Amino acid sequence: MKSGLLISILLAATCCRLAAQDDPVPDAPAAESRQDFRYSINAIDDATFYSKLQVPIPKTLNQLLLEPTFTYRYKPQWSFATSLVGLADTYNGTFTQVRVKEAYAGLSAGDFDFMAGRRIVRWGTGYAFTATGVLDPPRIPTNPTDRLNLNEGRDMVKADYVHGPHALTLAWSTAALAPAAAGLHDTTAFRYNVLVHGFDTSLIAGDDRGGDAFGGLTFTRVLGQAWEIHGEAAWREHEAILIGGKYTTPHGITLIGEYFTPPNIPYYRDMSISPLAPRQHYLFIDAGKNRLRERPGWKEWDLGAYVVANLNDHSFTAIFDANRRIGSHFSTYLHLEIPAGAPASDYGSTPYSAATSLGVRFQL
Repeated sequence: MKSGLLISILLAATCCRLAAQDDPVPDAPAAESRQDFRYSINAIDDATFYSKLQVPIPKTLNQLLLEPTFTYRYKPQWSFATSLVGLADTYNGTFTQVRVKEAYAGLSAGDFDFMAGRRIVRWGTGYAFTATGVLDPPRIPTNPTDRLNLNEGRDMVKADYVHGPHALTLAWSTAALAPAAAGLHDTTAFRYNVLVHGFDTSLIAGDDRGGDAFGGLTFTRVLGQAWEIHGEAAWREHEAILIGGKYTTPHGITLIGEYFTPPNIPYYRDMSISPLAPRQHYLFIDAGKNRLRERPGWKEWDLGAYVVANLNDHSFTAIFDANRRIGSHFSTYLHLEIPAGAPASDYGSTPYSAATSLGVRFQL
């Protein structure tokens, strides 16, 4: 009797233990995907109205832009990205084109990154001007942010090596696929970047095929929470110098100022400047605020204004921008340009007294 009771107790304990072992085990975290695909679409309908035209051209320019962007990554090593712009404008008739802003493949291997294709790179530190951006898209001081996203990259092969605070880049860019009007040359360029006592510093050197060798220095320094200073110095036949700074007020207003003095040589010359003119001196001043106030009806607004001036002939262009977000995907904007100066001056020779652009933007 006692043996039977003991056996029954042992069997019950064994069953309870087996039942506890059969409890479901929480699922293990899913393995991270080896592939990543991302895309975005930007559509813009932009209409520009010119006032007091001094040349016999239409007074209205309407542009419709569709800008898809795709990025694909396989494992951490391989990547492919492309960005296109489909543009249709109505000015002297209807004109359509497709621009390949970027299309490149990349490979990462340890401390090395390799890239081949068309890509937008920016080595210059300036907002409206650059002395050392030898592979950068053209800087247009009256449109420093490329508001319609029309800038195209350079066709290049590029290798980057990053180790600790040191970064070295070697690039070769071909002008074979660039428009002849761009005036580009095959370019070989090298950059060494390092952080020295808080200064993000770069040394740049290279050569344009059929042109001149060049060299340059850039720096950026953040001071506290509100200040940033930047500068560039380059030598291409003669010296070119840029110095600038940015300050953010406690109320969130961003102020930017730049002074730029390039030599009057073909590489730096504005099309409206005479080859016989002396060295040029430019000034850029910008003020803007995103999200005017953190309150409904105000935080959807972004405002900005800036002036770019030629100090040699005292001409300038003043620009005002207002943007209003509507929901998560839509926004409307106003862009106003007012040039001023003598008829033969840099900005005073603009063939209109004002250009007003109104637009609607969709982003996904």
